Amino acid sequence: MPMFNKFYDALYSQLCTALSLILSGHSDPVKRLSAAMAEIGKILSLLREKVLSIPFPSNEIEILFFKTIKPKFLAQKIFHFELYGLDMNSPVGTKDMLLAYYNIELAYIERFFSLHAAIYHYYRTRGREMDSMYFVRGVEIPLVLIPEMPEIDPLYSTSMDHLFAKFMAYELLQKEILKRIGLLDGSLVAVPALADLPDFGIKWTGKIVNLGELIYGLYYTGQFNNGNAQLAEIVTLFEQMFQVKIKDVHHTFGEIRERKVSSPTKFIDSMAASIRQRVDEDLKYKPVKSGF
Repeated sequence: MPMFNKFYDALYSQLCTALSLILSGHSDPVKRLSAAMAEIGKILSLLREKVLSIPFPSNEIEILFFKTIKPKFLAQKIFHFELYGLDMNSPVGTKDMLLAYYNIELAYIERFFSLHAAIYHYYRTRGREMDSMYFVRGVEIPLVLIPEMPEIDPLYSTSMDHLFAKFMAYELLQKEILKRIGLLDGSLVAVPALADLPDFGIKWTGKIVNLGELIYGLYYTGQFNNGNAQLAEIVTLFEQMFQVKIKDVHHTFGEIRERKVSSPTKFIDSMAASIRQRVDEDLKYKPVKSGF
């Protein structure tokens, strides 16, 4: 499975890099959308071709693809269409007009999540009990469970992969709108990109598996963007901050999971023990009070 993930992780990283350049290089929404769709279209075609030419070796791999891999690629297409609509319909007026517009858009996103509340909860909590029904091709489920059902390609679609992609896309859009609101009302200050920050000379010199353990701990406890940050985004952040390359974070998690003798959270346990030791030492130290 690590090799399976490695190909798609590299492909997704390639797509995100291209889209970031497009977003920073095109201020015109029409040109930006056109360039983004060209990049996304090539990758989506490659994905479909690969899936149809090489059968999945197991249901587990098929579920992994249609639950997490395909949706995150498709989410980029949906997000860029929605971003185009957001910019094209944005009012030309006062700050208050823009804030009102953005809040209406946020309410629409929340309404969408509410409309699909049960499945959105399944998505957010990383449920697994319905995976074989939701993410295996050819399995039919009652339409009442799917308020929104697009025309699907039976060879390349499952009951829920498109809806999961919309959840991902709308969370990206929600994040973008909240950022714009923060810049407008002053609650968020624009900061330079990491590449523009000074080099403080701080590098990660510990084991990569320890950094991976820390990243997964922060990711699974939802410490970034109210739990909405993607694992790939967090990995990129740490790579840039600490000048280190994490070649395959999923392989790193495999190393953590396969620890037979020690705890899977060996590094975090060690950190906790070190902090407790220092706290205990500080509490034990009580200066002798002078009698004068």
